[in-house]
Parts: sequence; structure tokens; C-alpha cells
Amino acid sequence: TKSRLLLHLLLPLSVPFFTYSYTMAAEEAKGDAVLPELGFAYDALEPHFDEATMRVHHLGHHAGYTKKVNKCLSDMRAAGHTAVADRGIADLLANLDDVPEEFRTFFANNGGGYQNHCFFWKSIGTGANKPSGALAEAIDATFGSFDEFKKQFSACAGTVFGSGWAWLYLDTTQSPAKLVIGPSFNQGTPANDAKKIPLLTLDVWEHAYYLKYNKNRPAYIEAFWNVVNWENAQAIFEASK
Repeated sequence: TKSRLLLHLLLPLSVPFFTYSYTMAAEEAKGDAVLPELGFAYDALEPHFDEATMRVHHLGHHAGYTKKVNKCLSDMRAAGHTAVADRGIADLLANLDDVPEEFRTFFANNGGGYQNHCFFWKSIGTGANKPSGALAEAIDATFGSFDEFKKQFSACAGTVFGSGWAWLYLDTTQSPAKLVIGPSFNQGTPANDAKKIPLLTLDVWEHAYYLKYNKNRPAYIEAFWNVVNWENAQAIFEASK
């Protein structure tokens, strides 16, 4: 049936533009990829994000990236690059020039897809629909109001050409640090600037919404605001101070 189709939309890598920093499980930090648990049931985000899509997205697409990046690491070891492969996915994404050229594009695409999805699952959940505390104050100070922030983030997500991601991140290269909204494309991953710290992301690849919303990306983006995990974003923001 349509709800069980596994569509693999693996497009070429585009240039990454910022990095993220979040705590990884020990087995992910220095070793091969592990498909994470979602932290909530597949139907927990109904009616906004449907169960069928969540299952396909997690068990199909994310599991696919996990398998492929692990295969890449295995092939690197077999080719005599064990020391490089054993540095771990996050470190190699931050230093792509250290990945042997014959593996670089495949690793960047699938390692990026793996990492981006790990962060996406942390960006959604069943908590409050608005931020609170210091993050809420920073959003108001930066964008004028929460509604204006939503408008700008939604516009970013809606105008990503083809496939990609929308991000809210903390740019610590500025003094004081500043909240910024920006896109990345295809499975380009934030992996080259540890001073730019993602707080929130939205996957706008069609595989994230096509079963329920078909090609209606704006409706999917609007639904996203009902499932944002503001507690996670707040925790990253507080830890980044």
C-alpha cells in the first residue's frame, strides 16, 4: 500500500554550511553508527506526524543511512584506513578532507543523513508547543516575537529547493552569540564549524511527509509547530552559554 512504500531519495551532497554539537551515545561518538530509538511511540505525534510516515522515516530511511555509513567505514578499514574510520562519524564529518577521496562523497552523504536524522528525532516530541525561559527571551529579542520567528523559520523550510533541512542555530562567532535561521541542502550536514550550534531542525525531504501530505510541504511545516521538542532546544541553548 501507499503508506508502506519505502522511497529512497538519496540525492548528491551539497556543501555543508554550519556544524552542530550535541551529546552522542558512546558507541556513536567513537565507532560505527547505531540506529537510535525515537524516544516516543511511532503514533505519538498523531495527527500531525502520522504513524506510517514515522515508521518509514525511521526504519526505512534512517536505517538505510545507518547501514550505508557503516558499510563505508567497513570498506575504509578493508582498504587500510582503519585509523581514519575508527575516529568516528562526527569527527570525520567535521574533517571531511581527512576521509580518503574514494570514500569521501559516499561517506559525507550517508554520514550526513545519519547525523541529521539523529538530531531531527531530538527536535520533535510531545512537549510544550512554545519555548520558555531564556530561549523564549532570546527568540523574542532576536526576531521580535515568537510568531515572527515561526514565520521566518517556516519561510526558510518552505523555500529549500529540492531536498534539505531548516535549522535554528546559535552563532557563537558573534558577540554576544546570536540566534540564526538557515538551510542546508540534500544531506549536507552541519559539520565544519563548532561555533555554530544547532538547537532545532526540520527535515524537508519529501520522504518526511509524502505519505500524509503528498507534495503539500507548507501543510507539513505548519504541522511541525505542534510537535517541536522545545525542552531539547532549551537544554542545548542553556548548555551553550
